[in-house]
Amino acid sequence: MSNLEEILMKRKKNRDRLEKEAPDLFNGFNELMRRYYKESALNLKQKELIAVGVSVATRCIPCLANHANNAITHGATKEEVIDAAAIGVEFGGGPSFVAVRDNLLDFLDDILG
Repeated sequence: MSNLEEILMKRKKNRDRLEKEAPDLFNGFNELMRRYYKESALNLKQKELIAVGVSVATRCIPCLANHANNAITHGATKEEVIDAAAIGVEFGGGPSFVAVRDNLLDFLDDILG
């Protein structure tokens, strides 16, 4: 099992647990996500690419795995995901570069096969 698969499976397991054990917390945040991650002035591919950049800037590795996967699912190319990550590095500096260096290409390899 790849690191990407492990992260995404753990994310799902933890989301399910949180939904059961802390439904107000889960549902409040989930409603926010549902409202923002829908087609609007930006399509889902564009939103997921933005989320890739923000994931890098904030150094959230599970977020990076999830949003890189979602971006590809919504039609982004490997090059577009890497470009979005580069913007995140610009905002996050060296630690964000390390997050990309140590994770993104492996995630993309797993996503794209």
